[in-house]
Amino acid sequence: MYTDDEELEGLPPAEAYRRAKVEHFLQHVREYVEMGRYLAARKTLETVLSLDRENEEAKNHCQFVDDFLAKALHRNQNGHSGNNGGSNGPLKQRRSELVMIVDQDERLLVSLTGTLRRYGFMAIAASSYDEAVESYAMVKPDVVISEVNFDTGPRGFDLYLWLKTNSGNEDLPFLFLATRIDRDTLIAGKRFGVDDLILKPVDDDVVIASVINSLSRRKTMPVHT
Repeated sequence: MYTDDEELEGLPPAEAYRRAKVEHFLQHVREYVEMGRYLAARKTLETVLSLDRENEEAKNHCQFVDDFLAKALHRNQNGHSGNNGGSNGPLKQRRSELVMIVDQDERLLVSLTGTLRRYGFMAIAASSYDEAVESYAMVKPDVVISEVNFDTGPRGFDLYLWLKTNSGNEDLPFLFLATRIDRDTLIAGKRFGVDDLILKPVDDDVVIASVINSLSRRKTMPVHT
């Protein structure tokens, strides 16, 4: 890492600038990985490695991100068990499904991604509609949790409708997060068939219970032929 100003002293200006840029992008990569924003991390790592091909931290992050994406793709190709055992009740069972979280609040992404991982789920995150669509195309999650409103661009309901009409998976469980659930939001959610509406600030146990419940309902639904 190049965070120590003393390490940059005495270097040619162009080299000092290059190293500072590498550290700047690496800091973003660390944050993206913690949030579960693997698509954003992957794209930023390409920039880092274009500046410093031998950077060990960047190569380690690349390996971590690629391993996660390979595991997610392997899960799609070979199926997943949904339950890896455990006898401490439904909230403590180890799971293998992939959950995608879509929210602009970076602290919430870190918190929810960490919670899902602790309960044995795989988790991937996105901070916008476009990032969510691109991430979905890569890994095909089993559940999507999205905030209702974004500051800019398409809304959560736009993402819901896109997934239901373009993903080839009309039964995909979809949960909404909202700072307040007013009458219009509740009616729209019911009409669209959203699995659940969860109030912010989120309660971890409520989110996990809702995810597991939506997956259980999906398993009991008749198969469309």
